[in-house]
Amino acid sequence: MGLERIGLRQLSILVIHFMLGTSILIAPSNLAHVAKQDGWISATLGIMLVLGSVWLYDLLARRYPTLTFTQMIEHILGKWVGKIVSLMLFSYLFLLASFLVRVAGNFITTQMMPETPIESIHLILIIIIVIAVCYGIETIARASEMLFLPVTVLLVLLIIFLLPEIHFANLLPMFERGIAPVALSTFYLFTIQEVAVFLMIYPYVSKPGKTRSAMAVGVVVGGIAIILTTLLCLIVLGANLTERNIFASYSLAKKITVAHFLRVDAFMAIIWLVALFFKMAVTFYGSVLSLSQTLQLPRYRVLAMPLGFLLLWLSTIVYSNIVEFLNFTPGIWSIYSCCYVVLLPILLLIIGRIRFGRFQKPGAPASGQQKINKPADG
Repeated sequence: MGLERIGLRQLSILVIHFMLGTSILIAPSNLAHVAKQDGWISATLGIMLVLGSVWLYDLLARRYPTLTFTQMIEHILGKWVGKIVSLMLFSYLFLLASFLVRVAGNFITTQMMPETPIESIHLILIIIIVIAVCYGIETIARASEMLFLPVTVLLVLLIIFLLPEIHFANLLPMFERGIAPVALSTFYLFTIQEVAVFLMIYPYVSKPGKTRSAMAVGVVVGGIAIILTTLLCLIVLGANLTERNIFASYSLAKKITVAHFLRVDAFMAIIWLVALFFKMAVTFYGSVLSLSQTLQLPRYRVLAMPLGFLLLWLSTIVYSNIVEFLNFTPGIWSIYSCCYVVLLPILLLIIGRIRFGRFQKPGAPASGQQKINKPADG
């Protein structure tokens, strides 16, 4: 198998799916819990921060265009310190993948198949994810491109069906609780959009010079969908109902009645599960590739199945229930995630500038580390 490459449009679509993965179903409830009826403002500001982070990642990627996030760490920080930090990055990506699998399992078993053991749902999801990762990032990107149109059509239909239920009075009064809750929920939303994961696949983009624009398009389109979903939850359900419904947008879809046989709520389930699959696949791919490069293994695919079994175990014990997860996410996870999506890239930029100066030969790998444009799993 030759070098994997993904096009700019495929990258944008993959980013859109990635952003919708958890946010379109869970974010409205989290935002309403802190910012109440101002949650849509927090969503807008949070997406703007994500857009700013894309610029930060692009600065880093332009200095080391042929290196993944893991390879950048070892190249900039040195072999031993770099390996320690790389293992920390792997643990972050792998833990994120386990959270995503568990959230999907919780949703399916509580909303759709309540009598099904969650472990069986996890097993099916992980088998599909492992197969996707073994096929490679190019196949994942092409699949996301194929499913983008159906997801878009379902989302547009959902918005159209909800138009008669809109009550803009639910957004008033604005800033009732002040600026602090809006700022806090903005930070929460920003830290669950872990687009730093894409630093693991930047070198695979066919036109590296235009990666930033492709990422920005994905963030903007995905962000608009998140903002609209949050806004609809607030103006249809109201802040109190949105806050009390963990899967607020799914509850929103249940309010729609079309004839007596069309399950519109299934639209939202399909949108979310498709998007979540791609977020899980990209995250798990990033974790597998990160560990293989840290250990300098010749083929990353050999780790897919062992890590898949480990993911099955971790996703079952990572938290007890969805309420515990939602309480954990705003406080602990947001701070933990910020270390990898903001602080680590900034630190690498600063240290790289100190060690190598303003300019550096593009893509010079660390000692003993192969370039990404010569993969050994072909």
